[in-house]
Amino acid sequence: MKQMYLNIMKWFLPVLFISYMAGITLFTHSHVVNGVTIVHSHPFKKGSEHSHTTVEFQLIHLLNHVLTTDNGLLPLFTAAVLSLLCILIARPQSARYCRTCPGIISLRAPPVV
Repeated sequence: MKQMYLNIMKWFLPVLFISYMAGITLFTHSHVVNGVTIVHSHPFKKGSEHSHTTVEFQLIHLLNHVLTTDNGLLPLFTAAVLSLLCILIARPQSARYCRTCPGIISLRAPPVV
């Protein structure tokens, strides 16, 4: 089952990426609404006129103007680095090994530090 899932993902993700890139580069067009030019892209038939509703234009505006900053990532990165440093500093330098059953002879060699 896992192999089938990996095989599907191996083909699905590149096809999804290629179709997305084709959609935003091959179908670019513009609309003039109330003196404002709106440029966007989506698949449509060339030569045929089409229009969008006000809600569609608002959705296009929201999708095209998403702003992502790293303000949320900086505290997470700092916390991860500090916790890693605490683990590395607090780690004991020598490992201690103790036998679980003192009277029983073990048939394996002791671990090497």
